[in-house]
Amino acid sequence: MEKLGGKGAGLPFFAFIDSKGELIVNSKRATEANPAGQNIGHPFAPEEIAWFMQMLKKAAPRLTEKESQAIESWLKSQKK
Repeated sequence: MEKLGGKGAGLPFFAFIDSKGELIVNSKRATEANPAGQNIGHPFAPEEIAWFMQMLKKAAPRLTEKESQAIESWLKSQKK
């Protein structure tokens, strides 16, 4: 996990890698207050869901808009 930027990040921690095992993007979302990023965990809050969707666009560029919308809708439906 350390190689992928997840040291001390907690779980769940997401990291998308390429075919060579190199990091594409991970679940540490940078903010103005924390430029190094903080792990979003299970994306629940709107800003966490937005970051997860950006992660998917970077890691799975062939994901269709319909597929992307289905994932985003499901995440948004997970309110407590």
